[in-house]
Amino acid sequence: MSKKAHFNPKSLTWILSLVVMIIVCVGVIFGSKVIYDFANKKYNEPVDIDFTIASTSDLDISSMDADKYSVTSVQEAYDSSNNLVAYIVEGTTIGYNQSSPIEMTTVISADGTLVCGIDILHQEETEYLGVRIEEASFKDQFTGRYLPVIASGSTEKGSVIDTLANATISSQAVIDGVNNAQSFVSENLVAGETAAQ
Repeated sequence: MSKKAHFNPKSLTWILSLVVMIIVCVGVIFGSKVIYDFANKKYNEPVDIDFTIASTSDLDISSMDADKYSVTSVQEAYDSSNNLVAYIVEGTTIGYNQSSPIEMTTVISADGTLVCGIDILHQEETEYLGVRIEEASFKDQFTGRYLPVIASGSTEKGSVIDTLANATISSQAVIDGVNNAQSFVSENLVAGETAAQ
């Protein structure tokens, strides 16, 4: 005896429900990505530094608890019209070689929001690996980036810096050094200027 296939309206309802759920899920995923990208837009790409440093002046930081930030000295940087445009912050950070801190300079915009550049003054990190923190390809990633800076793969909010393969501890140390310099500037210099106005 042959059986005829019969139409089950419940199966159609189930299929439509599944299709609707898939569409909603895809919409939520892509919508979240668009919202995240928009909220973090300023961190995605470097910006141009629109000033040139013409002169510098040493700043007395003896009363500013600089040790808390591993900051050793600060200079104010001025453009040719004698406008304060940045702070040049020297400090130390601990990398892979814990017995010899990395000495570095970070240039932070006068408003404390932007890295204008970094330089590694002294380091004794691992040969062929950590020493690459001195290479322009690594250091140039910081220029023109909004603060804070974060390591690639981090879920925190900030400008992403690609860490060096097999030298993530050294890379993270430099990132920490930059963020420490920004924290020092924001909490001691920018906040003080705002309060004085």
